Amino acid sequence: MLEIRKPGLRSIKTGLGVMICVLIGRLHIVQNVFYAAITCSICMQITVKGSVVTGFNRLKGTLIGGIVGFFFALIYPGSAILACIGIIVTIYICNSLKLNKSIVIACVVFCAVFLGVGSSNPIRYSLFRMWDTSIGVLVGVAVNYLVFRPNYVKSIYKEIGVIEETSIELLKSEIEKGEHADISVLNNEIKKLEDLYKNFLDDLKYNRDISCNEEINNIIKICKQIFLHIKILERIENKSYLNRENYIKSKNICGELQRDAEINGQSSIVYNYHVGLILNDINEIRQIRGIDSKHMCEKDIHEIEDDMKKLV
Repeated sequence: MLEIRKPGLRSIKTGLGVMICVLIGRLHIVQNVFYAAITCSICMQITVKGSVVTGFNRLKGTLIGGIVGFFFALIYPGSAILACIGIIVTIYICNSLKLNKSIVIACVVFCAVFLGVGSSNPIRYSLFRMWDTSIGVLVGVAVNYLVFRPNYVKSIYKEIGVIEETSIELLKSEIEKGEHADISVLNNEIKKLEDLYKNFLDDLKYNRDISCNEEINNIIKICKQIFLHIKILERIENKSYLNRENYIKSKNICGELQRDAEINGQSSIVYNYHVGLILNDINEIRQIRGIDSKHMCEKDIHEIEDDMKKLV
C-alpha cells in the first residue's frame, strides 16, 4: 500500500530556492534561469556546510568548464572532435587541481558553452553561464541558512533521551528476567545520535549555540560505554544476582522491579561490576540533562529496605 508522507523541510527549501531563482530571472538578473535553478537544487544539502562546499565545487567546475569551453569555441564551436578533446582537457584539469567533485559540472558547462554558443559571442556566453550558476549557488546557500534551519541541539538531546530510556529498558530486562534483549536497538539509536552530532559539527561554524559541544561529545562517549557494558552482560551465561548497592541504584533509576529480582552480595562480581557502571553512566547522563536521580526520599529508602528483607 502506498504510504503518503508529508514533504520534508529540505524538499520545501529546494522548492523555495527554485522559486526565487525564477523570480530573479523575471527581473533579468540572470540570462538563463535554467542554470541558476538547477544549481540551486544541487546546492540544497542537509547542512549549511554541505551547501557551501557543494556550491564552491560547482563554482570551480563552472569556471574551469567555462574557460575551456570558451577557448575551444573560438576555434570551431560544435566540432565533434574538439568536443571530445575539450572534455578530456576539462577532466584532466580538474584531476590535476584535485577537484574531483567539480568534474561533472565542469563537463556540463563546457558542453553548454562549446555546443550552445551558436552564433553568440563566446566570451559573453561563457560569462553569462558562470554568472547564472553563481546566482544559483548564492540562492541555495542563503535559503538553506535562513529558512527552516534545523535545530540539531534540540534533536540531539531528544535522541539522548531515547537512548537513556532504551538503556534502562534493556538493563531492567536483564535484571528482572535474566534475558538478553536485542541490543542492536540501542546500537542503532547511538548511530542516529552520531549522525546528528556530525551534522551539528558541520554547521558549528554557522551556529551560534556552540557552548554545548563538549557536553554532547561527553554524552556520546557515555552512551557508547553503556552499550559496551550491556554487550558484556550478554556474554555472561551463569545465573547472576544483584548486590545490595546495585539493587538500590536499580530501584532508583529503573523504578519498580519484579519481586523475583534476587540479591546476593557474595557472588556475581563481574556481573555487578558492569551493572554498577551502567547505572552510574545512566545517572551521569541524567545529571547532565538536568534530571537528578541521586537523591531519594526517606519513604523510597524504607520501601527498598522492606523489599530487600523479603528477598534475602
